[in-house]
Amino acid sequence: MKRFKSIDILRGICIFYMTFGHMVNWWISQADFWLYELIWNYGAPIGGAGFLLVSGMSASISYKRDWLKAQSSQVFTMKKARNIYMLRTLIIFLISTLWNFIGTLFMDLPGVWLWFVIQTISISLFMAWLFLNTSRVFRIFICFVFWISNQFILYWLTPYSNEQNILGYLFYFLYNSPDQNVILGYFPFLLLGTVLGDLFFELGNLEDLEEKHAFVKSKVLIPSGIYGILLITFGLLYKFPDFTNKATFSSQMFIIGIQLILLAFLVYFKDFKVSNPQKRYRFLEIFSYYSFTMFLTHHFLYFLFQPFFNIVNIWLFIIPTLIIWTLLFRYIYKKWDKYASIKFLINKFAVNLAERIDSVTIME
Repeated sequence: MKRFKSIDILRGICIFYMTFGHMVNWWISQADFWLYELIWNYGAPIGGAGFLLVSGMSASISYKRDWLKAQSSQVFTMKKARNIYMLRTLIIFLISTLWNFIGTLFMDLPGVWLWFVIQTISISLFMAWLFLNTSRVFRIFICFVFWISNQFILYWLTPYSNEQNILGYLFYFLYNSPDQNVILGYFPFLLLGTVLGDLFFELGNLEDLEEKHAFVKSKVLIPSGIYGILLITFGLLYKFPDFTNKATFSSQMFIIGIQLILLAFLVYFKDFKVSNPQKRYRFLEIFSYYSFTMFLTHHFLYFLFQPFFNIVNIWLFIIPTLIIWTLLFRYIYKKWDKYASIKFLINKFAVNLAERIDSVTIME
């Protein structure tokens, strides 16, 4: 099944946005810090929430591929697919824990247990496995259960946030820190991504061009357009202006709406219309191809400058840095291709480890 350019570009947009946003956060002076807050609050659909959505789409497509492979193979089973999935997710979680530890030591992060996006993705992937074989309607229902429950639980636990008791520890576990990608509020984005991933998998298995176009219109473009507009409207109007606060239900509905509209736009122009297949791995697609690698390594840019730039001169440093950063990874792609991808190496390691586990089990 071919890759979907819309998914690749959406992933690239998310990584590019987070790279850009973090540069502003790290290098802007306190007097102009409102610029970062503006970017942070209004760019959430293509930030952590977008990365989670795309991760869910990829997880679903991979699961469906494995299921088909297991049906026609005497060697590959869904038990092995589960082991690979869980090992890969465990490795991501260990990387996130190490990264939070490094960030706590050198980047003023508030603790090792922090709902930084990598930690949220890893634990969300663990949780998502339970739902990958359930119906799409049920998964959407679970998304809203989490989003709504999150509001009540946050309201209930916030008064205990600084207390040394069970409820205080529970607040720390679920909401350290509330402005990050907390699990109850952000797991639904990944789970919703698995629903969209199911649709893309079905689309990828269609051979007839007219049937593909009909599927895209009826299952992607029209529903995404309608529900996207409704969710954006609801997010804007419900408890206005709460949609600017990422922790609120209004913001989460607004984010989903923007994501659906953006995805429909990308599907129409990148998958629905015929485009030049040679135009690959240019700019945003490089950010997609090395998504996990670029997300981790761009944090070293934190040490490049002190936060003393103002709203004018910061662009003289951010723009050249982004250009050099992109060119560097284009060179890396030409030189080492997938072997410079942390995501590829994690998967390779997980597959090899799962095979070793299988061989030990057979010997026993």
